[in-house]
Amino acid sequence: FPVTIAIWGGGRRRLLLSFSRFTLGSEVFGLVWAGWPRPKSGCMSGREIWSILGWMVLGLPWVSAYGQLDVRLESARSTFLQYAPIPVTVCVKNIGGDEVRLRSTPERSWMDFFVKTHDGFSVQRQKPLQAEDQTLKPGQSLRLEVDLAPHFLIRDPGAYRIQLCVHGPTGEPWLTEPLELAAARGETVWSRERGHQEERRIFSLVRFFEGPGLGLYLLVDLPAQPTVFPARRLGSFVPMSRPAGEFDAKNHLHLIFPIGSGQHRIVVVNEDGEVLRQETRQEAPLAPTLRLTPEGQVAVEGGVVILPGNLREWLSYRDWE
Repeated sequence: FPVTIAIWGGGRRRLLLSFSRFTLGSEVFGLVWAGWPRPKSGCMSGREIWSILGWMVLGLPWVSAYGQLDVRLESARSTFLQYAPIPVTVCVKNIGGDEVRLRSTPERSWMDFFVKTHDGFSVQRQKPLQAEDQTLKPGQSLRLEVDLAPHFLIRDPGAYRIQLCVHGPTGEPWLTEPLELAAARGETVWSRERGHQEERRIFSLVRFFEGPGLGLYLLVDLPAQPTVFPARRLGSFVPMSRPAGEFDAKNHLHLIFPIGSGQHRIVVVNEDGEVLRQETRQEAPLAPTLRLTPEGQVAVEGGVVILPGNLREWLSYRDWE
């Protein structure tokens, strides 16, 4: 915790400056004027010494209160697919000598975020964030994973600035430096429509560069409704062949796509895009394919299951019903 005390002489007054960094995002300076006559000898008098010591003692609680926590906001990636989860990591460490209790109230969570566009406009909140109470002993730290997508309307492609705000034991705010993230569109590699009018849904597979590889996401769109389903990551994607999909009699979508040399991922989702079941198959020697039976079931032909190894050939709803 950096504290700098500088004393300048000159004229009839001296200036005592106490600098305290209590947030990672801004510097707040405590400015205290202490006036005392300067002795002709140029040496500090007893009054001056006691004045300085008095200000230091009075300033200790202020310095201690604001130097108790080290707060950081981290993200493993800087770019996310539009409508996909936006996970960030909240890091809080107690660097003081006393126990710190972080408590939420019905009116305010001890942990909050401020999200703005690159132009400085605040992003609308969607779902309140209520963090669980935490207690940190001296030297103890915590790391919490938070998905920002359900809590803020981060919908449009572009750059965003996210700040973490932690309210200390006495309510003092701790702000981090803005974390710059971006939302971007991916490339649609497969699409299929299902339903009519109000229930019309568009299922799309979108590949997105995640560095160093590609990820494959499923998007479910209802054009006639304001409902927005989150983009769901299905796994890594190696564009050695095009993805394929089939709907069964229960309106569940069966998808297959390549994830590596000779390996294919098979995923089953419901009409809202929620994953019901998945497995990985190895070519042996033919690549696995999907086939719709006359009974409305979707069969997987070819390949050998390698993860997990106890799944059956049929991937229809009746297998886990």
